[in-house]
Amino acid sequence: MLHKRFQRTERWKRVSVAFLGGQGISLVGSGLVQFAIIWYVTLRANSGTSMMIITLASFIPQLLVAPFSGVWADRYDRRWLVILADGGIALATLALAVLFLLGYDHIWFIYVAAMIRSFGGGIQGPAINALIPQITPRKDLLRINGVNSTINNVSSLLSPILGGALLSLFPLWVVFMIDVVTAAISNIIMFFLPIPNHKTGKVVTALGVEPKLREGESWGFPGVDDEVPAEEKVSDDEVVELVTAETIGKQFRQGFAYVKSRRPIRNLMLTYALFMVLLAPIVILTPLFIRRNFGEEAWLIAAVQTALFAGMAVGGLIVSIRGKFRSHLQVVRGSGFLVAGCTLILAIMGMMPLPPFSFFAILAFALGVIVPFYTTAVTTFFQQNVERSYHGRVFSLLYMIGSAAIPLGTVLFGPIADLFEIAHILLTTSVTQLLLLLTTFKTVPTSFESSIQVTEEAEDNVVDTKNSDHSSQ
Repeated sequence: MLHKRFQRTERWKRVSVAFLGGQGISLVGSGLVQFAIIWYVTLRANSGTSMMIITLASFIPQLLVAPFSGVWADRYDRRWLVILADGGIALATLALAVLFLLGYDHIWFIYVAAMIRSFGGGIQGPAINALIPQITPRKDLLRINGVNSTINNVSSLLSPILGGALLSLFPLWVVFMIDVVTAAISNIIMFFLPIPNHKTGKVVTALGVEPKLREGESWGFPGVDDEVPAEEKVSDDEVVELVTAETIGKQFRQGFAYVKSRRPIRNLMLTYALFMVLLAPIVILTPLFIRRNFGEEAWLIAAVQTALFAGMAVGGLIVSIRGKFRSHLQVVRGSGFLVAGCTLILAIMGMMPLPPFSFFAILAFALGVIVPFYTTAVTTFFQQNVERSYHGRVFSLLYMIGSAAIPLGTVLFGPIADLFEIAHILLTTSVTQLLLLLTTFKTVPTSFESSIQVTEEAEDNVVDTKNSDHSSQ
C-alpha cells in the first residue's frame, strides 16, 4: 500500500519538477536579456525619456493582452500557450541578436523587441499560474508555489550578476542568444511533458501521445485519477464546441462577473491591488532614498538589491519547505502587516539620525524574506478558492494588477518625491497599508476560508478511502 502511494506521488512530482525546472531555465535567460536591455538603453541613450519609453514598452503590452490571455488560458491548451508565447519571445530576441551581430544596433529595435517580449509575457504568465493547480494536488499547492517563488527570486538575484559578467566578456548579441537557447530548452521539456487537459483530464504530451503507466500506478494529478461517470465525461469534440461557442469578450466579462459576485474573492483582489500600488514607493524610490541619505556610490544600491533578492529567495525556500499553512488568509494578513511594518521602520529611519548602512541592508533582507509569504499565500488562496474553469481569467486579472502596480506607483509617487521627503511618503503609504489590512477582517472573513477547508478535508478523506480500497484489492 505504502509503495503504491509513493509511486502515485512520484508521478506528479516528476512532472512538476520538470515543468518548474524548464520555466526556471527560461527565466534566467529572460532575466539576462532584460538586464542587457536596460543596460544598453541607459548607456546608449543616457536619457530619462528613453528610460520612460523602455519602461512603457516593457509593461503596457502585457497589460493590454492580459484580458485576452486569461480567456485563452481557460479556452485552449495552456501548455501550447506557454510554448507559443515563449517561442515568440525567443524569435524576437533571435531577430534582435542577428541585427546587432550585423551592426544594426538602432535603439528603436530594442523598443520593438521589448514590446514583443512584454506581449509574450502577458500571455505566458496567466497560463503558468493556471497550469500549476492543473498538475499539482490541492494539498501541495503551497509547496509548489513556494518552489516557483524561489526559482523566480533566485533568477532575479542572478540576472544582474551574470548579466554584468557576460556583458564584460562578450558582445550584446551573445547575451541575446543565451535567451534563445534557454527558451528552446524550456519548450523541448514542455513539448514532451505529460500534462492533463484541463477540460477532458486526458494526460498526453504535446503530440497527443498518452504515456503508459505501470500496473497499480496513477498520475496523482488533481481530478485525473477519480472515477468519472460515463454520462459526465466530455469528449474532445464537445470541448472544442464548448470553448468556441462564446466570444473572448463575453468570456472575459464572465470571469470579471465571477470575481465581482464572490464578495471575499473580490475584496481580497481589491486589497491586493491597493496594497501593491502602495508598495511601489519602496521599489521605485529606494535608490533615491539611498542617494539622498547614504551617498552616490553604485555599490550601495547594488548591496540593497542583492540583500532584497537574497531575502526573497530564502523566503520562497522557507515556504516550499514548510509546504502548508493552516490559513492562507491569515498569512496574507500577517505578512502584509510585516511588510508595512518594515516600510514604517524605513520611514522612521529617514526622519531620525540615520543608523549604519548595514542596518538598512539587513532591513532590505528581512523585507525580502517576508514578500514570498505574502505573494505565495495570495496565489495559493486564489488557486484553491476559484473554480478551475475560471483560473485563467482570474489570474489574468491578478497579472494585470501586478504589472500595473509599479507603473501606476511611478506616476503617482515619482513626482511627489520631488515635493516631499521620501520618508514622509513611506510613512503615509505604510500607515495606509496597515489600515487597509485591518479592513480585511471585515471584508474577507476567515469563516470563508474555513468553510472551503472543511469541504477540502472531506474530499481528501474520500480520496484516501478510495486509495485504501484500491491498494487492498
